[in-house]
Amino acid sequence: MPHCPGCGMSKPRTEFVRNRANKSGFHTYCKPCHNAKVKESIRKHHGSERRRQLTRRYGVDDAQVAWLVLQQDGRCAICRRGAARHVDHCHLSGKVRAVLCFNCNGGLGKTQERLDLLQHAADYLEGQHGI
Repeated sequence: MPHCPGCGMSKPRTEFVRNRANKSGFHTYCKPCHNAKVKESIRKHHGSERRRQLTRRYGVDDAQVAWLVLQQDGRCAICRRGAARHVDHCHLSGKVRAVLCFNCNGGLGKTQERLDLLQHAADYLEGQHGI
């Protein structure tokens, strides 16, 4: 059984993360120790997981998102009721558009940002399609 230098315990191979780069095919650290090391690295280099994701996914930092939220008075850019917490971006260009609430962000995702579906939904709600 391999020995984890993080916790100092010998554990079965199933307790180690796979890694093709190592000759053994597994990471040196067991899964819990590996996860802790990754979290510590993210905290050290990025400050938080959210900050890392904002930079990686959208190319923005906390200050830019805070500025958008401030411009939106802390409210969702669509419904203006929910708290602005979810960064919205164009899936074609990657450009950040605004910050949305959970429900509006999910709604756009469910329609795949297709304007025709959104228009059909609006027409439906206005009663143009019915029995």
